[in-house]
Amino acid sequence: MHVLVVDDDEAFCQLLVKILQTNGMEAEWTSDGLIAYRMALQQPYDLFILDVRMPLVLGTELAEGLKKERPDAKIILISSFADEALQQTAVRLGIPLLSKPFTLDRLLQTTTEVLR
Repeated sequence: MHVLVVDDDEAFCQLLVKILQTNGMEAEWTSDGLIAYRMALQQPYDLFILDVRMPLVLGTELAEGLKKERPDAKIILISSFADEALQQTAVRLGIPLLSKPFTLDRLLQTTTEVLR
């Protein structure tokens, strides 16, 4: 599995990548949503883990763009601000939303479910 983690918190990205790698996945990260979009078009990722609130582009906007370019893209949204409106957006997009902080077990369970 090849995963791209996108979050404006670089330390959080590095932590997620380390967790994913420890669990047998190949993982990369970027803290820039625009760079993430370019990376997604150039490399075959199996999963995208996208923070919702980032400068320049929201994770939901990035998810919509990815779905247009790669309709089969597997995506998980993450956010510290998982209010009802964001939950409804995630449901509309058909993408699971993890509310920060989330447990390692919850992350791995959601990853497994999305990749099925």
